[in-house]
Amino acid sequence: MRRIRRTGLLPLLLGAVALLAAACGGSGGAASGDGGGMTLAIATPANGASVTDPFTLKVTSSVPLGKPDTGRHHVHIWFDGKQADYKINYSDTFKVDALPAGRHVITAALANADHSLAGPKSQVTVSVSGGGGGATATTAGSGGGYGGGGYGP
Repeated sequence: MRRIRRTGLLPLLLGAVALLAAACGGSGGAASGDGGGMTLAIATPANGASVTDPFTLKVTSSVPLGKPDTGRHHVHIWFDGKQADYKINYSDTFKVDALPAGRHVITAALANADHSLAGPKSQVTVSVSGGGGGATATTAGSGGGYGGGGYGP
């Protein structure tokens, strides 16, 4: 009677399971939210930074940005939790102008062409000095503000 050797089978099975787990694992990078693998991050200013008004907000996105009529995603930006008063930006830079002095939370969210949020969001807290009283935020380059004058109500 012949006996089957099983010594090589267990390591092979364990290796296959480990390979499968690695292939199906998480991204290990920035969280993408519900964005189907898309990412958005505020590159500058850094979280906790001190900035002087005016300053430029820069984002990085894993998808091309553009105006809604191009079908591309764009970025909604709001301040201090006031999501209803968002500004729209079609590029990776956004000029923040006349934000009052003090601490502010800036949120950037990736949006679909129809303005629904795509999932990925990024947030930083900054301390602003030299802020003006006008409290407006405008885009740099090819964009346009949205939601009336001012960064918030």
